[in-house]
Amino acid sequence: MKKKVIMFSVLIISLTISLVAFDIPVEEITKDKSLPDGWVVPEGNFIEPTDSRENGTIQHVGSCMWQCMSDVFVTGDSVWCSFGDGLWFIDISDISNPVFLSRIYTPFYTLKQGQIMGVNDILVEGDYAYIGDHEGVRIININDMELISTYSLKRAHSLYLRGSNLYVVDGTGFWVLDVQDPAQPDSIGFYEKAGAVGLDIVGNHAYVSSTAGAGLTILDISTPENPTFISELTDICCTNKLIVENGYAYLASGSSGFNIVDVYDPLNPSPVSNIDFDGSVMRVAMIDAQYVVVSVSTPSEIAVIDITDPELPFVAVSYGRSGNLFIDGNRLFEVGPNSIQIQDVQDPLNFSLEGSIDVEVYYSRGIKVSGDFAYIVDMGDWFNSGLNIIDISDPYNPYPRGNYSIGFPSFSFILAVKDNYAYIPDIMNEIVEIVDVSNPDLPVYAGEYAAAVEDLFAGDPYTYLAVSNTLQITDLQVPSNPLLISSITLGTEDGSKIYVDNGYAFIGDSVGEVWIVNVSDALNPQMVTSFTAAGEVTGIFTVEDLLYVVSQEQLQIVDISIINAPQIIGSYFDDDLSNYSNIYVNGDYAYITNMIGGFLEIDVSNPNAPFREEFFQTAGWCRGVTYANDHLYVSTDCSFQILKNELVGSIDDYNSTCGVTECELTNYPNPFNPTTTISFSVTQTSSFVTLDIYNIKGQKVKQLVSNQLSAGQHTVIWDGKDENNLAVGSGIYFYQLKISEKVVATKKCLLLK
Repeated sequence: MKKKVIMFSVLIISLTISLVAFDIPVEEITKDKSLPDGWVVPEGNFIEPTDSRENGTIQHVGSCMWQCMSDVFVTGDSVWCSFGDGLWFIDISDISNPVFLSRIYTPFYTLKQGQIMGVNDILVEGDYAYIGDHEGVRIININDMELISTYSLKRAHSLYLRGSNLYVVDGTGFWVLDVQDPAQPDSIGFYEKAGAVGLDIVGNHAYVSSTAGAGLTILDISTPENPTFISELTDICCTNKLIVENGYAYLASGSSGFNIVDVYDPLNPSPVSNIDFDGSVMRVAMIDAQYVVVSVSTPSEIAVIDITDPELPFVAVSYGRSGNLFIDGNRLFEVGPNSIQIQDVQDPLNFSLEGSIDVEVYYSRGIKVSGDFAYIVDMGDWFNSGLNIIDISDPYNPYPRGNYSIGFPSFSFILAVKDNYAYIPDIMNEIVEIVDVSNPDLPVYAGEYAAAVEDLFAGDPYTYLAVSNTLQITDLQVPSNPLLISSITLGTEDGSKIYVDNGYAFIGDSVGEVWIVNVSDALNPQMVTSFTAAGEVTGIFTVEDLLYVVSQEQLQIVDISIINAPQIIGSYFDDDLSNYSNIYVNGDYAYITNMIGGFLEIDVSNPNAPFREEFFQTAGWCRGVTYANDHLYVSTDCSFQILKNELVGSIDDYNSTCGVTECELTNYPNPFNPTTTISFSVTQTSSFVTLDIYNIKGQKVKQLVSNQLSAGQHTVIWDGKDENNLAVGSGIYFYQLKISEKVVATKKCLLLK
């Protein structure tokens, strides 16, 4: 019970951290640009479209279960919504029935300096979307939903676009970026201002709010290359966002409430009035000349404030909710973590709900893959665990099928899947819930086994449980009558991780001991030996004669060919590993999940000298990783992701159900320029066939075939052009064959120009 209390304490701390926005230290500036007047402009770091972070050989293929809505920008009937995983394009021409049109995967919710941040601001102008987030500024071509550049700053809180100049505040100051060529943004001006978070521009003046020092700073930007100080207001501190209209600045000032400042004379700004709230005022938007609306957190509240008399503002009405705010004409968009409420505000004192864009609540934890399905245990609403089943037959387009709720209160973060059952430990209620998943659209309760399980492994035919200081061998094949076959006491307070292979169970505990138990005779398990790892064991995996152990800041590789004399033969040390947990080994690579932002790929081809291959940055906290069908499957707080390691496998990337006599999907020549001929066969007398081209991001480029075809050999030529008859760029593309609406093969081709 002691350990459970600690685990829940850690959970509460992690929830608190994930909900608080932290500023992070300024990164090293790599270049300076001197201006004629002597100003020195920090250049920041321009990142090429491929992005210079460590993500390299591992590429995103598909994802679903997106989470963490953070901001929105609206142009007419188009809504651009940022998520933890990227940008969605939503059509609201029928306001009661918003329609998702397209999306781009870009992990906005990223890790840097140990903190996790989301998107802070988004704006769309012409052919481009500009995203201000934790990486800096990202620019996306919205015609083909492609990330074309990233300009690395500290954390871009607010953006303002005027002509070819993009104005940005990022916590270090006020930046001016030339985005005339969006693929090559360039810094041309800078004014240092610590804690800068809010921005508005009127005429030749920029108004910058700050969470440090003076709450409001006014700059002259008549020469964008040389923003100069005009005045500041020290009587107001800790301000978040602001808007400036009709000679007044309206500030969301956090714990200092809502402030109005007279800025008619920019040389002499002066406080006018203040309204205090029980919570922190985070956002502000203007409905019309009479009303502004503010978002208040903890307790949640959206308040409409009458500003007819700026010296005597008052709350005219309030609503019991909170979130980011965007005003478009007579509509207010309230953005919460999992929904957008669209309000008609023609009568600001009586909001009328027009429509909503809703996303299911997922907080993914453990993941297992079996056949065409991924099984993910999640926490949904906190302490209300459940199981989600994802169809992965088409890795480019995974989609949720059925779900099962364990109910409230419950807490689950691991699972095992075998045959038609999922086994989910609920550590809050000290049971293993058994779920029948034979129908992926309708998983149902099948039974339960009473045990406070720390970890489990589904073997054949038994399921092995780490329960306190014991290993329990159970028969759960008949869920209505689960049986304890045998148990053995370990010399430890608890076993935290377990893996079973080749008749042996390997159990790692919280004090760094690894126990080896012979389970070849399930009725009579026998202790073999134990050895000491580097510290608390957070991940364990075996492949043939090698045992992989993650503990503290090390991956240790252990030779177990002589089972009663295990020998540590190699190790990899990385201080990042203190945040790592689960491990999965496939071939020459070990994948180790990082609780706070991704997973590490370690080359273990030489077990005596493992080395870091790369770190893949996921959106959100990485909770689980597994490997199957030549793909990596990852669960995070922001989404379920399917990835591909380009170093693994042959050119025949994915072949789900294609038999020798069916499909025979090939292309020639490969590589090609400018055309390639794709050949495939159909065995049934008449089948509906589709053949699509995808880029490496999983975006459909062109449909080559969509027709009823007779049995036999077929060919089609791809001319290297997209649906708009525009030539695509050099690179890797995938062609995918579906017969009778089922994916039968996906293969890779390379266009070289």
